Amino acid sequence: MTWDAQVGVVGLGAAGSAALWRAAARGASVVGFEQHEPGHPHGSSHGHSRLFRTALVEGPQYVDLVRHAHGLWRELERASGRDLLTLTGGLFVGRPDGAMLTATLDVVRAHDLPHELLDAAQVRARFPQHAVDDDVVGLLDPGTGVLRPEAAIVAAVEEARRLGARVRSHERVVAVEPEGGGVVVHSDGPDGGRSWRVRRLVVAAGAWADRLLPALTVPHEVRRVLLTWFAPRPGQDAAHRPERFPAFVHEADGRLAWGAPAFEGRGVKVGLHDAPVPLVDDPSSNPIEAAPEEWREVAAWVAHRLPGLDPAAVTAEGCMYTRTPDEAFSIGEPAAYPGVVLAAACSGHGFKHASAVGDAVAALALDEAPLVDLGAFSPDRFGPRATGVGATLAR
Repeated sequence: MTWDAQVGVVGLGAAGSAALWRAAARGASVVGFEQHEPGHPHGSSHGHSRLFRTALVEGPQYVDLVRHAHGLWRELERASGRDLLTLTGGLFVGRPDGAMLTATLDVVRAHDLPHELLDAAQVRARFPQHAVDDDVVGLLDPGTGVLRPEAAIVAAVEEARRLGARVRSHERVVAVEPEGGGVVVHSDGPDGGRSWRVRRLVVAAGAWADRLLPALTVPHEVRRVLLTWFAPRPGQDAAHRPERFPAFVHEADGRLAWGAPAFEGRGVKVGLHDAPVPLVDDPSSNPIEAAPEEWREVAAWVAHRLPGLDPAAVTAEGCMYTRTPDEAFSIGEPAAYPGVVLAAACSGHGFKHASAVGDAVAALALDEAPLVDLGAFSPDRFGPRATGVGATLAR
């Protein structure tokens, strides 16, 4: 078979843009497919800011991944000349015996990560923006900060282009077929349909991955999520900027809230990790526009716990994420799809790791060993291996 490229990448969002860059950085011939324009707001990788944390409530299996990601984000900053990652520090607030604080402390202690513990009075004195209960503690992580998602994606794609990658924007992949020791990619773009032959294919299609690869054995569930920013009350602007208001995770009132400070003309970003959200049947029809009833619960939490913010002054937009039953990623080579490397199902906590995930799948696509252990993220961990099949994405 004659190859159009060594590596193809479907979806140039968080992980896909990084995979394109890291494959091109290895000297491979690469072509990337994006159904919109890189940095668009129609998937799971937009929203002006995403949290970057080394103190990881999700578990120790992510620590090496996020450490590698940190180095790659800095490398991309140097290559692109863009500011992508700002370390604001992170404040984690909750009961000392609560699930969030317990898991986070286990990680920072096991990996000897820098941190500081505060009692409730110290939290109030140093961070009066938070209304906290008497029985909570605070954990400060200097390795937490904020990533700029759209800028990071555009930087990765531009750097990949500089290194020789081809980018097919506004070109939708409608089918992939393992064939002849490689993969045939059928796409539909402004100039009509075309078939591409690549030696290996990275699928980083986010909410569209199941439609493209329906024989995957790890269940993926697409959920709508809301991105919400709250304006500081009069006189409270300076108190909520990065110098005085770290990124945070705050467990209170039966909810796990997270947030990012106000910067670059936006308000304070606040979300509820466990808020009830609807399933998304068709990711292409998930609206960016949001209705007031969608942010009612997060506004109520803000009114109670962040009194310096105006819970009625809301900017909101729709987003979505793809979740697995164990909320772990799906990264690797699915048995059902020879020649395909999957980077999927970040379960709402993936952007911080995206540069390292992209590097890992680029390595797999080029028959190299990834620099991080991906064993916990096998795309076949929940079911028997299936036989190879082709797949078609509904138009």
